[in-house]
Amino acid sequence: MEAARISNSGTVCDACEDSRRKPDFSVKDRITGETIQGKGLCCVTESTNLLGLEWCIQLPAYKELKEKYHCRMVAQGESQRAEVIADLEKQFAEVFKCEFGRCTKTKAKLMLKDNATPVFKKKRPVPYAFVPDLDEEIDRLVAEGVISPVDHSEWAAPIVVVKKKNGKIRLCADFSTGLNDALQLHQHPLPTAEDVFTKLNGGQLFTQIDFAEAYLQVEVDEESKEMLTINTHRGLFRYNRLPFGVKSAPGIFQQIMDAMICGLEGVAAYLDDVIVTGRTDAEHRQNLEALFRRIQEYGFHVRMEKCNFLMPQIRYLGCIIDKDGRHPDPEKIEVIRQMPVPKNVQKVRSFLGMV
Repeated sequence: MEAARISNSGTVCDACEDSRRKPDFSVKDRITGETIQGKGLCCVTESTNLLGLEWCIQLPAYKELKEKYHCRMVAQGESQRAEVIADLEKQFAEVFKCEFGRCTKTKAKLMLKDNATPVFKKKRPVPYAFVPDLDEEIDRLVAEGVISPVDHSEWAAPIVVVKKKNGKIRLCADFSTGLNDALQLHQHPLPTAEDVFTKLNGGQLFTQIDFAEAYLQVEVDEESKEMLTINTHRGLFRYNRLPFGVKSAPGIFQQIMDAMICGLEGVAAYLDDVIVTGRTDAEHRQNLEALFRRIQEYGFHVRMEKCNFLMPQIRYLGCIIDKDGRHPDPEKIEVIRQMPVPKNVQKVRSFLGMV
């Protein structure tokens, strides 16, 4: 560097050797043929001038180096990710099949309260625009053995048709109309956020596994099937698998997940959202393969396109998780910031519930 004009500042830096410096300065100098003007940090020693990061990032050479290094790291990460995915697809082809899995370890059993009586609800009208897609979905579920047509039932719940982001529809049963009030709650506890995050401590990269229509991969026993009858524009159908919306379903499914991942290192499951990590890349891969062996043993199928492998950070349970721990999700914080100031008791309660 050529001679530079240094502007003194009240800023004081403590160096690692316990000396103190006043490094704040501004300089205009000619470097590699270009004029650079900026303000940054510099420590002047007897041997050389040490430029701080605030100054270095203004240099074209630094920007070029950073861009090349960043691209190289991204390329390396993508290559490693592709290799892991290819190995998993080869070892566990059954797990990635595009069809419903079937849990081989247990069947769901719904328990009624002692005073429960059957509730039969009429079908609800379906918008005509949804009928062709709904017919296609019903046919798919029948073909997969998820539902079966029946002529008579003492139980029946109406359906709700929900349009998904991809344009397709989801058939949902509204069991809040009677069955849920008649059911005993399955008492298996859901893990707390602290339980989950403790298992992920020390992780460097994270893999997020997405089960394909998770609850529907669990069969129900014969006695429970009649309770799971739905009333549609095409008549009555009963579920042979555990549907979403049943009060007992979360506890039943969590119990299966807890049994499946029991003894596995670096694996946490909250319902159908399963996370894998490791303190090193090798450990991560080892933990991932151990999980997939369990998934295959239990008969579940995974949706590859919805999984995220070897990610530096993920969104999980309302937080951002990375190698430094968990942090508030900026999207969640922004929603709270944009909420209007509550002006009555009801709105205060709503705000507190959101927070």
